[in-house]
Amino acid sequence: KQAFKKMDIWSAPPILALHFKRFSVDASSFWTEKLETAVKFPLELDISKYVLNPGTVNSYSLAAVSNHFGGMGGGHYTAYGRNDNGKWFEFDDSAVNEVDDAEKTFNYSAAYVIFYIRDDYRPEAWGTDAEP
Repeated sequence: KQAFKKMDIWSAPPILALHFKRFSVDASSFWTEKLETAVKFPLELDISKYVLNPGTVNSYSLAAVSNHFGGMGGGHYTAYGRNDNGKWFEFDDSAVNEVDDAEKTFNYSAAYVIFYIRDDYRPEAWGTDAEP
């Protein structure tokens, strides 16, 4: 029989971090593998229907993406993040580059942890929508 896991969100936190399962372990053989399934995530997120005690603001804007490249034995981390003006940047070791179209630039197969900021905490300079 298949098992199901259920989690409830009591209230919308100011920062919402979502961690994708990127590693798999077979308990019987101890075989491990990196999961590279593309997970398309939105720039804007509304969690109203998942919150048990909804507040006045339950919508979010994507603020950062942490990526993992490589396998179980080693790898490399990069990140995308928005500055106070709402511009996206790619961070790769000592290299920092501005990104024109973040949504088209993201590697959805490498995204490991994504961070959303609740819209009432979002910097005013980001504007009224989450478009980069």
